[in-house]
Amino acid sequence: MHTPSDIKARLLSIPQAVAYSNESRATLYKERKAGNIKFVKMGGSTRIEFDELNRYIDTKMCAAA
Repeated sequence: MHTPSDIKARLLSIPQAVAYSNESRATLYKERKAGNIKFVKMGGSTRIEFDELNRYIDTKMCAAA
């Protein structure tokens, strides 16, 4: 049986996404406005899908190489 700590979150809050990506909140919102990353609205909360954030990070890493 899985415990809550075993489950990987599919959606990250903005503070979680900032911590995970090491990008600033302002940068994530700028990238959203530019169409480089998609956010999800869940009720009154803004979230970023874990896979979408990884795709964005991978794209940034490829561009820097």
